[in-house]
Amino acid sequence: MEYTIINLETFSVVGVREFTSTENGENFIAIPRMWADLPAETFAALQKLSDREPSGILGLCANMSESGFDYWMAVATTKECPAGFAKLDIPAAQWAVFEITGAMPRAIQDGAKYVFDEWLPSSGYRHTDAPNIERYSADDMDAPDYKSEMWVPVIENS
Repeated sequence: MEYTIINLETFSVVGVREFTSTENGENFIAIPRMWADLPAETFAALQKLSDREPSGILGLCANMSESGFDYWMAVATTKECPAGFAKLDIPAAQWAVFEITGAMPRAIQDGAKYVFDEWLPSSGYRHTDAPNIERYSADDMDAPDYKSEMWVPVIENS
């Protein structure tokens, strides 16, 4: 799987979040359900706030713990955080960006397993203290050629 290294300064995301457990792979069931249950008006409001890179609708895995993490459905924005949404500041970081091809949610889940189980341990990089980001395009998420991205915050091993 090919990747590109991108450096971004500090930025903010605005969206909705929910804690998801990693026990017995519950996150692989809960996160697709969260997306399916996201009201259309919330999705539309988020789209209007997206005004910087990484652009578009994002999924973020933040505040990792042994039991799970906060999963965000959000956008990167310079705009004020509207009522009903939460804001998260993302630190400046170097990102390994992977293009993922395939229908959701399977493609992003398989991509994550590859990145963390195979690529990261042998890459010469290590994960840094910033959220993992999933970037989704506006195309048909059920299409076998659907394009998404996984942004992993990394630093070179020393």
